[in-house]
Amino acid sequence: MQEQTNNGVIEKYCYSDDPANCTAYGGLYEWAEAVQYQNGATDTSSPNPALSGNVQGICPGGWHIPTYNELDTLAAAVNHDGNALLAIGQGMAQYEGAGTNTIGFSALLGGGRNIDGFFTSLGNGAYFWSSTEGDSDGAYGLPLGGSGGYVYLSYYGKMSGSSVRCMKD
Repeated sequence: MQEQTNNGVIEKYCYSDDPANCTAYGGLYEWAEAVQYQNGATDTSSPNPALSGNVQGICPGGWHIPTYNELDTLAAAVNHDGNALLAIGQGMAQYEGAGTNTIGFSALLGGGRNIDGFFTSLGNGAYFWSSTEGDSDGAYGLPLGGSGGYVYLSYYGKMSGSSVRCMKD
């Protein structure tokens, strides 16, 4: 496991420190790493000036980390149905359905990393960062659960390891 620091290198956590999980589900990033420390952003302090507009962060050129409003628009586009954002085969049909991938978001339930460093929820949940900060310790993102259901934006500690889904500029 490599700690994430402001060193010009994109660093990620792989679920359970297993590189095969990064291959299958993608990496997990602390918020400051995801936004690439823009404007002095850290996981314990706010960027100055505050982030606005398209924040490229770890995304390739021509892409950006979505804002709160962009993720909220995505959730509204599927009437807040989390199953519509999950890839087919993801989720637990016996509870609230399974992934239908209605609009091609194809989310995989790659779990996350708690602020205390423990991995959780592989196959049962995922969380996608936005570039929108809540305060010096937290930011917003889109949580998706294995049981589908109503999806809404939520606030998490910036030191959490979460997924990133880039959006085309």
